[in-house]
Formats: sequence, structure tokens, C-alpha cells
Amino acid sequence: MRSLFLSRRYTLLTIVILLLLFALILMSLRVKQKSGVNGLDSFLIEFYSPFQKGATFLFNEIKSLFYGYLFLVELEKENRMLKQKIARLERENQEMRALASSGERLRKLLQFRESLSMKMVAAEVIGRDPTAWFKSLTLNKGERDGVQRGTAVISPEGVVGQILKTGPSHSIVLLITDYNSAVDAMVERTRAKAIVKGTGENRCYLKYLLRSEEVSIGDQVITSGLTGNFPKGLPIGKITKIENSRHGVFQHAELIPQVDFTKLEEVLIITETFISPPPEKGKIMKKPK
Repeated sequence: MRSLFLSRRYTLLTIVILLLLFALILMSLRVKQKSGVNGLDSFLIEFYSPFQKGATFLFNEIKSLFYGYLFLVELEKENRMLKQKIARLERENQEMRALASSGERLRKLLQFRESLSMKMVAAEVIGRDPTAWFKSLTLNKGERDGVQRGTAVISPEGVVGQILKTGPSHSIVLLITDYNSAVDAMVERTRAKAIVKGTGENRCYLKYLLRSEEVSIGDQVITSGLTGNFPKGLPIGKITKIENSRHGVFQHAELIPQVDFTKLEEVLIITETFISPPPEKGKIMKKPK
């Protein structure tokens, strides 16, 4: 029943369209044959005009929608291209900022290196120990560059640590915050001697600091130069906590390292010693003539 209704509906629509086309053709022919308009022409005009108006309106709407769709397509394309361009410019800007920051760090590193006037090798930090057992960094310089176990590692900010292991082209530096690290030091203001030991976290403490020595919070701790690894006067950190018990020979003082190891990217490895090593056992030192 439904199919029959649809068939009749489409048949009626087809007839209406054919009649409209016939009326249009007929009117066109009559306009060409005569200059005047008779009653049949007038009827055809009146009959056809509403349909023509509706068709013209429908055509204009479809045309407007089509051009609007094309405009939106072009707008979307342009918007996508602009977003890609903005992303590329932001990436280039970030790269430029990184290069500028790297250039500034290298400039400071070079100035610091020239101020010390000693044999050093610049190295880049290429890895960090992911475990909590050791506080160490991996450097891109090794034995081929003159790096040996125990040599000092510094930065323009201060002391970093000492070389723990070496390879042909890489090495591992043990940071001063590690449990196994020890650096001869002194309080800059009072010249009190002590050993800087790591706590395993991002701080250190002064070992063997006598109770009789005067120290205060905020005092700068520097290298003493008593060992052959570090030259004298390099900053290590500042004292942040002091515990002076009534008993015992020593007092306890904590300090925060001068170097922020989480942001460290370039370092200097000192490849010379400052105190001659003792003679090997069994060898006799000859007196100069």
C-alpha cells in the first residue's frame, strides 16, 4: 500500500514538472512569434510566475550555501596552515632560546676556565644515575682526553665532584652529595678546616669540624687545597644548619651545595694536580745536585 502511494506521489510530481516545462517552452515560442500578449500568454505568465519565483529563490539559496561551504572549506584550510606555521615558529623560537641559553653557559664556562689558568677539559653531561644509591653524572669525555680517576670536576658555580670511573671516551663523576664523596674544605670567614661529606640527598655536612671553631649560618665553605685534586678557594656551598652539642669534640653543620646538579649541563674536568704525589714505596728520592 505504501509503495503504491509513493508511486502515485512521484507520478504526480513528474506530471507537474512536465507541465511547467511545457508552459515555459510554449510561452517562449509565443513570445518569439508575437510582439503582443494575449489571454493565454497572460494565463501562462500568472501560472508560471510563482513557480519561477520559488525556483529562483531556491537556486539563490543553494548558490549561497555552496559559496558559503567553499568559503568555510578555504577558511578551514587557511586556519590549519596558520596553526602549522605558528607551531613551526614556536618550535624555532624555542630552539633559538635554547641556543642562546647554551651560548651564555658556554661563554661563562670559557671565562671561568680562563680565570683559573690550569689544564682543564670541558665536558657535557650526557646522563644521570636513575637510581637512589649513587649521585653521579655521565660525561662525554674520558681517558683519550686526559681524564683519570679521582680528578676534580667543577663548574663556574662551584665544586661538582670527582671522577669515579673512566672509559676511552666517557667518564662518571661522583657528586659531592653522594655518601662516598669527601672533599677537604674550610670555612671562608674563619678558615676552620673540615671535610665536606655527602648525605645522599641534595645537601652535604661538615665532618671533623671542631666545637671550638666559630661558624655561622650563611658562611661560605670553600676548598682548602690540601689535596692534589681541587685548587684552593673554589666554592662548595653555604652553611644552613648548625648543631653544637655539649659533649664531644666536633660540631655538626649542614650546607647546601653551590651547584644546582639538576640543571647542570656542562662541566670542567681539571686534568692536573697541585701537590706532588708521595714517592712509591721502595724508591729513594735523590737529592738534587
